[in-house]
Amino acid sequence: MPGPSQLVSDDPPEIAASPRTEPPGGMPNVTLYEDRISDFGSTSPPLHSSRSNDRRTPLLNLSLAGRKSTICSRGSQDGLSQVSLSLVSFRKDSIDPVRDSQPQIIGLDLEDATDSIPGPPSAKDQGYAWVVVLMVFLLNTITSGYVKSFGITYSLILDYFPEATGSQSGWIMGLLVGCRGLLAPAMGALTVIIGPRKCVVTGGLLCVAGFLLAVPAFNIPYLAVTLGGVVGIGMCMAETPGFLLVTDYFDLKRALANGFRAAGNPTGGFLFSPMIVFLQQYYGLRGAFFIIAGVMLQLVLVGMLLRPYDLHERLVQAKYWKEKQRDCNATDLHQIRRIQQRAAAAAATQGAGGKKKPLDFTFLKNPAYLVYLFTMMCSAAALPNAIFYASLYGRAIGLTDLQNSAIASYVSCCDIIIRLLCGVIFNREKANKRYGFIIGLLLGGIGCLSVPLCTNMWHLLVFGTMYSLCMAFYWTLVNVLLADQFGGEAMASTWGFFRMFQGICNFVYPSLLGLAMDVSGGVSLPYILMGSLLILAALIFATQPLVAKLPGSKIIL
Repeated sequence: MPGPSQLVSDDPPEIAASPRTEPPGGMPNVTLYEDRISDFGSTSPPLHSSRSNDRRTPLLNLSLAGRKSTICSRGSQDGLSQVSLSLVSFRKDSIDPVRDSQPQIIGLDLEDATDSIPGPPSAKDQGYAWVVVLMVFLLNTITSGYVKSFGITYSLILDYFPEATGSQSGWIMGLLVGCRGLLAPAMGALTVIIGPRKCVVTGGLLCVAGFLLAVPAFNIPYLAVTLGGVVGIGMCMAETPGFLLVTDYFDLKRALANGFRAAGNPTGGFLFSPMIVFLQQYYGLRGAFFIIAGVMLQLVLVGMLLRPYDLHERLVQAKYWKEKQRDCNATDLHQIRRIQQRAAAAAATQGAGGKKKPLDFTFLKNPAYLVYLFTMMCSAAALPNAIFYASLYGRAIGLTDLQNSAIASYVSCCDIIIRLLCGVIFNREKANKRYGFIIGLLLGGIGCLSVPLCTNMWHLLVFGTMYSLCMAFYWTLVNVLLADQFGGEAMASTWGFFRMFQGICNFVYPSLLGLAMDVSGGVSLPYILMGSLLILAALIFATQPLVAKLPGSKIIL
């Protein structure tokens, strides 16, 4: 009984028997054709002695030692179908000119030609992936929005505790931003182990608990523990799964999706800054904490909609096969079952061999990855501290709280627009993400160095524009660069370690900048330090192509 697909010769006798010049390797020519299923009703393969009688459409040409051959494949009654081929070795001495005066079968093996039904579509870059991006956008709007507007809260806390020094109150900001980044590797590993949904819901509940515990507002150390430590841990648990999910759900449109995700940060800053001022004026500082706790409760609802990617992929495949089974006949149903079984076996093998590691410490030995860590250690001085101190500098030059709130909202609004544009621009293949990252750092450094020259609100708006460009390029591109250069499956480690070291720096820098403010008696010196470190960060990242040539560097440039 012949297989479902056979190789036959359709050369005329005079051509088959005549001498010919064979190409290197002694391999003849083969043409692939698609036959209808009726061709294989007999126990012998169909033989086509001339090309004029064969009206089938060729599928593929192969070189087989100067002779012409065809492959007849079983197909559906409705027309052509896809063929899965497996070629084996051909031997020159297996071709007999006399024997080949008639069409003959020669050594070609077609593996599983019955698998004529295409596999399920990709679960990435479409459908529920955009729902996930929207949920991560809302998640960032709530968490990062509060952090970006913390400069307003910081000023209100200093008014509530006038005896507090800059270094003492810096502990609140340090614990909030530090815990938010320091625990990122642990939260990334926790996301891999228990799933993103449980991680976000737990983080949201911790944020609610932190704000409710902060309502008494006994003193600065108490607020440092509640508003800083507890809320910071909760925000880290709620934020980290979002970064990983966007990488899982997107491949071709990853830059665009990250731009939309990252736009949630400034959107929250745009909304939270005036909201906190409004709440403090009408309900006081303690009442504002109580209401913000209710806002943080929405993180639980958002977390419920964050479907794990492996579950989403299984649902997409199940829906696809269900539709195929409904539309196919009995013969095709047998093919579908075979494909499903092999797809399940392949997925199990891939899952066993390519399972995500919660943490991969070998990246800490990779010089190319260490460039990111050193870049971040310098940039963390200004991101996000520069916007926190903007309200203090505004007060120093005579601006009101409403004007400071307007500046913070303007910076957030610019940040939203630039992040979206950044995602669109750098989603193109020709756009160089690494150059954009470096340009953003340089613009931010120049903006911070220009702050001591500002004397009114309009000057600070210019600084805010340059700082928005820096933040937009930085936070939109860093995730994409890590995924592109080190692999999306390693994001739990590469992004986790990046955020961990950022958390360490953000724990230290606020107190150091507060000390510099106490020593200098103003905010000019902290801005000079922040601007200089941003420029240094750009120079460090620019050395990446050189570092990639060092032994032990593993990176895709």
